[in-house]
Amino acid sequence: MGHATRCIPLISYLLERGWELTLAGEGNIADLLTKEFPQLRVMPLKGYRISYPKKGALFIPKILMQVPKIVRSIKNEHQWLDHQLDSNQWDLIISDNRYGLYTTRTRTVFITHQLGIISGLGRMGDGLLRTLLYRWINRFNSCWIPDAAGDINIAGKLSHPLSMPNHYAFIGPLSRLNKAKPLAGEHLLVLLSGPEPQRTILENKLIDQLSNTDETVVFVRGLPSAAPLMMNRGRIQFENHLDANALSEMLSTAKAVICRSGYSSVMDLLKLKKRALLIPTPGQTEQVYLAKHLGALHWFVVQEQAQLDLKKGIAAALSQEIEFPALDFEAFKKAFANLGIQ
Repeated sequence: MGHATRCIPLISYLLERGWELTLAGEGNIADLLTKEFPQLRVMPLKGYRISYPKKGALFIPKILMQVPKIVRSIKNEHQWLDHQLDSNQWDLIISDNRYGLYTTRTRTVFITHQLGIISGLGRMGDGLLRTLLYRWINRFNSCWIPDAAGDINIAGKLSHPLSMPNHYAFIGPLSRLNKAKPLAGEHLLVLLSGPEPQRTILENKLIDQLSNTDETVVFVRGLPSAAPLMMNRGRIQFENHLDANALSEMLSTAKAVICRSGYSSVMDLLKLKKRALLIPTPGQTEQVYLAKHLGALHWFVVQEQAQLDLKKGIAAALSQEIEFPALDFEAFKKAFANLGIQ
């Protein structure tokens, strides 16, 4: 879902420029895009449908077992695009981490911040996987990296590996949220995201520890709006999903945020300069690295899910002295200008 939400500012910008757009996705992603852009066609495009384990220690083995299925999915989406180009005269294809959406029949852009692979298999394993991924990425005309180019950046070695793909450009961080005037904090905001079953496992842990809190809590579950609603409990108000405007308002008035260390969530927090407690998904090497990296920069407080102590974590987040970085969330417009799109 994070890959979809960070594309929203790109879609909005192209619409403002008068371009005709077609979107593609399935499931929750298609629901999100339809809600944000009801005037646009959303074509069904099957995702990779990766399954995840309950135990963090099994995360990497589970993913590796699915590599053949992922490769088949990449080949299938490449064939899908080739077929669709027979009847759709698209001038530009923008693919966020969909490796098969390359073609020589029109211009293509690949968006990713996951260049410095952290596989959990050591340096040799990381190198082999990066070589495989770069073979696909280099088939695109451009590789856009949603991060800052200099030493002050968000993703560290994830977005700044020693070896870079061809035709890359840093386009600055992306966020669909609107910068609001600073307001006094009124509530704690929980933002859940990510795949099952870890989403539900963390949800249950958070509800258990927040059940007797004296704080007002807004709990956004990260589910499509059509999912069954959860009844409010005490001072906890549950929402399945909030659109960009509602989420911006909730974030603006939150005294602190509790969320995963997913990259899109982090970019949203940095845009609105919000204090936060980050809880990486167990075993998900990118989130674990990103949380440690951001914790070392003293931008956020970090706790592991297995040792979750919300009382201490929230207190630390509220008391932390933070100097948020100056990041350009409009830099992507220069990348479009370089493509001839003003």
